[in-house]
Amino acid sequence: MKKLILPMLALSIMLAKPTNSNAQAIEEGKILIDGYYGFGSLYTAFFKAMATGAEAGTVTYSGFGPAGLRAEYLISDKVGFGVDLAFSSASLTYSESYTTYDANYNVVSTSYDTKLATSKIGAIVTFNYHFIESDKFDAYFATGLGYGNRTTTYTSKYADFTSPVINSLFPVAAKIGLGMRYFFTDNIGANLAIGLGHSGLVNFGVSAKF
Repeated sequence: MKKLILPMLALSIMLAKPTNSNAQAIEEGKILIDGYYGFGSLYTAFFKAMATGAEAGTVTYSGFGPAGLRAEYLISDKVGFGVDLAFSSASLTYSESYTTYDANYNVVSTSYDTKLATSKIGAIVTFNYHFIESDKFDAYFATGLGYGNRTTTYTSKYADFTSPVINSLFPVAAKIGLGMRYFFTDNIGANLAIGLGHSGLVNFGVSAKF
């Protein structure tokens, strides 16, 4: 995590160059909306490791996200409150075949898949403190807490078995991290964030300002 924080802070300082204009990238009363896609989910990493360590061709990994949408309202030039919604999923599919005999004792080969799948949806309330601002650049500390539920299922076509849906014992989501935005125009820009918890270790996307 430290290896990501230091370069990000250095990038923030370089981008926040002095300007002769009094304009700021963000200010009190503005609404900021970020769409993002992330990497570094703990479950994603675990599922990928299981697929990599399995015998070649027997286990297939599939995953998505975390992907999300966050919105923030600036109550001052430095402080903003908002919401952050995110979704992620990961699955492992194990393919196997077995041999049986029909009534005439002919060999019959049958294949089937077994699948372990998990997905998470979260919605948290966020508090952001903006510590670097210029006419195009914004950097902030972010924290958040709210709802997060992970569901897990296990299915097998071998016996037409589907497990009950297993939900999180404690459906809570939280995050802490650093974020930045760079605006190419008065209203459109790009975002990059790092952190722990909700929305992955690293995420990036497109920003809009109103």
